[in-house]
Amino acid sequence: MQLHYVIKGGKVLYLLVPSTFQKKEPIMHIENSLQPFDIEKEVLTEWSRRPHQHNFFELVFIERGTGKQCINSNILPYKDESIFLLPPYDCHSFEIESATTFVFIRFNALFFKEDKRTMMDYSQWFSNLHYILSSYNRIPGDIIHSDSDRAVLISLIRSMQLEKEQSNYSESILRTNMVAMLNILIRNFENRFLEKHQDKDMQTRDVLQYIQYNLFDNSKLKTNVIASEFNLSPNYVGEYFKKKTGESLKEYILKARVNVAQSRIEYSGQSLKEIAYDLGFTDASHMTKVIKKYYDDAGTSCSTFA
Repeated sequence: MQLHYVIKGGKVLYLLVPSTFQKKEPIMHIENSLQPFDIEKEVLTEWSRRPHQHNFFELVFIERGTGKQCINSNILPYKDESIFLLPPYDCHSFEIESATTFVFIRFNALFFKEDKRTMMDYSQWFSNLHYILSSYNRIPGDIIHSDSDRAVLISLIRSMQLEKEQSNYSESILRTNMVAMLNILIRNFENRFLEKHQDKDMQTRDVLQYIQYNLFDNSKLKTNVIASEFNLSPNYVGEYFKKKTGESLKEYILKARVNVAQSRIEYSGQSLKEIAYDLGFTDASHMTKVIKKYYDDAGTSCSTFA
């Protein structure tokens, strides 16, 4: 099956289309959650659910067990203490080889609203992280590559489990733990990013990271602002970026925004007009034309285990 979307009259219609190269399969199940946050622990010897997708982020912690996970078209092994991040609308299922204890942590942007008890507003923070979190589905597999980070993350997961079991559990405590957990995830994504671009000099990598973190802020992506941030001549920034990356600065930023726009259209609930405004497109029509340029034939395939 392939998941496609069609934009008509300002609405997004999702179509699940059987691939001509695969045998006919049931319509894909899309799991929705009305709760901004939830933790569920299950011990399974067999995965009885068919491959499915969901409208929220899901962190999967393998407390104990072995097997394989299907993420879109990728089949990846898991073992004790493996940790996966599933962005919205990634298709997944599991093949269990030995009894497996799963801990599922599900969350969406609504969980990071203003916390009146602590006087903290995490909504903008989460919005700024969205590009990195939603782009992670292009890099499947265990997300943690540091033993110390894995130990801290597991400790946070277990702390959240214990707090959620309290009859009068505190959302503020859960939210604080989630903020710490997501910061650890971002550090691991960042390290992978640096490894991927290790052939580039430090300044080039810093420029790329700067663009990622400020993707939603047009004022910080102006040529003269980038030039000032990295002590470059405003007239040289474009030439410098093209020379170091092989791509124009404008094209790089545009592709990154298209990546986010496509993800937001699929799950955020925002209107096309709102998404276009947030990401700096002229209007919804302009945004959909640019998306079509890059994603005209794109779809998310989901394969079952043989």
